[in-house]
Amino acid sequence: MEVQDQLKAIPSDEWVLLRDIYKRDWPRHQLAYNTIQNYLNWNKIDPKIKQLLILGLNDSWQENGTCVILDRYQMYVYTVDDSNDSLKRALLLIDWDYSYKMCCIPMRYHPAFQEVFATLSIELLWDHPCVLYELSREDSRKLSLNIPNGLHTQRLTIRHAAFANEVWPHRCEGSEYFLKRLAAWNPSVGLFNDAGELRAWCFSWPNGAIGPLEVVKEHQRKGYGSLMVRAIAREMANAAGLNCYGTAITDNAQSRGMFEKLGFKLVDGGCFYARNRSRKLVEYDH
Repeated sequence: MEVQDQLKAIPSDEWVLLRDIYKRDWPRHQLAYNTIQNYLNWNKIDPKIKQLLILGLNDSWQENGTCVILDRYQMYVYTVDDSNDSLKRALLLIDWDYSYKMCCIPMRYHPAFQEVFATLSIELLWDHPCVLYELSREDSRKLSLNIPNGLHTQRLTIRHAAFANEVWPHRCEGSEYFLKRLAAWNPSVGLFNDAGELRAWCFSWPNGAIGPLEVVKEHQRKGYGSLMVRAIAREMANAAGLNCYGTAITDNAQSRGMFEKLGFKLVDGGCFYARNRSRKLVEYDH
């Protein structure tokens, strides 16, 4: 008798086992490893994080690592199954009545997502192919800051996160809380003047990638974005021991040029970000 597929929550005391599956073919699955390690770190801080699930397909995750991480409205998915079969089966079991932001998903998974969206008639708000860049922690530590006179950098607080959310193009219900948690628990950096006014800022995603990165509108084109990338890369290398990753929409020549000028190297395959339209009464437009 054929066993029906199920998405089952992986107990937090087994997340280490899941994480270590992604040591295979290192560093190919480094973002997956980083993401699971991030939630291990967060679980130590707060073992009762609400609306956080790490789901595995049946018990096959113990072999292929196939998992879906749902953190409120954010979704991360990973597998070492190159056929994408187990990933596709897992995605078919998601409740797509809700709107999810699919974050930095490896592009090799994109065909599985497209097939599931077509099968389930899921409408997308947007789907952005991106290039993925990496800078080793050794090279990150070598980056110079050269902070202009009258300015200084410091870690962001939850108050700064609330301010950042107000101008974030992708803000939505739940995003302020998400940024506050990034500020409290992950490396972050802000650029301030002597009066303590915020000029630019950068957080680090749960997967170890840079973002969100923003510069106050009236202070753009002063090199502050590049300064924030250098500062967060150094912080991630020194505080977390991580290589630094950055993403840019494929046709965004300005962002790509910034990363390449700083010495970031392209990662084969790239990634994508997407958001599906909710089929519930609440609609997210960002």
